[in-house]
Amino acid sequence: MTPEAVDTVLADLAATADRLITESAMAQRELDECNDDNERWFTQVGLPAGHLGYPNPSRALSSVRLAHATDRARLLRQSARRIVAWWADLATYAVLSTVAGQPIDPVRAAGADLSAHLTDEELHHLPGPSQDVRTLARLAAFFAGPSVNPDAPADPPMDAGEYASRAGLILQRSPSGEMDVVDDPLPDARLRRMWGDTWVDYQMSALLPADELAAAITAAGVPLTVVDTIRTTTRAVDVALAAAVRLAEPEDAAAVSEAEEEALWEHVERTTDLLAAYARTLTSHLPAIRRAAQQRACR
Repeated sequence: MTPEAVDTVLADLAATADRLITESAMAQRELDECNDDNERWFTQVGLPAGHLGYPNPSRALSSVRLAHATDRARLLRQSARRIVAWWADLATYAVLSTVAGQPIDPVRAAGADLSAHLTDEELHHLPGPSQDVRTLARLAAFFAGPSVNPDAPADPPMDAGEYASRAGLILQRSPSGEMDVVDDPLPDARLRRMWGDTWVDYQMSALLPADELAAAITAAGVPLTVVDTIRTTTRAVDVALAAAVRLAEPEDAAAVSEAEEEALWEHVERTTDLLAAYARTLTSHLPAIRRAAQQRACR
């Protein structure tokens, strides 16, 4: 991709992310209003005993509106996170490719685009699970049940299939009855392959920690003011991920006080906004990073 093409896609992602974040916030406000409206049927005074057991179309309408508002808020929240995670991933890929002097592969840039349909060959352009993960998935299928012949049912054992699915893989039997591990072509599976447990467990793209990213762009001669700005926004994402990890660990969660837990949830709930700030920072400074890399290459 040319620099202009990359900048265009990143700008479109920024606009799309901003729109979805705004729509998600509006949907949440609508959900809160619908929830308040529905709650009045259970909390208002003066109604006869047993009124909840009587037919009430108006109450039913409140319930239907709440259900629809709940689904809309959830879907918009998930959609905003996915677009922002793609934006953060692509911005990171663009920055790292630029400082390394490497071209940007359009297929790799489209890896997290759930509307993209990639061929088997194109799927090989994307980062994915290690060979160790693929081997473990194959071994899990092999040891989870008895060996089969080609005429036996082709369904792999459930636990092995779930392990493979978590890594964005599927298990298939060869004509000889052997289990093989292949890339799942579905768009959702690409995210699991590209970002691994970070996406599966925390719905975040797998990004470099702040100090590693800062070191990479510093080595390319990027001005220190730019490096410091990027480090700051990256650390905010690191903190959000660390908070999500801590809340997910039972042994850690048991040692967290109520005040600490509230602070951790505040970080987690801001994850979409923090990822957007990170992606926006990298996007806005990409031209400066590009100039620094070009100047360094000319020396």
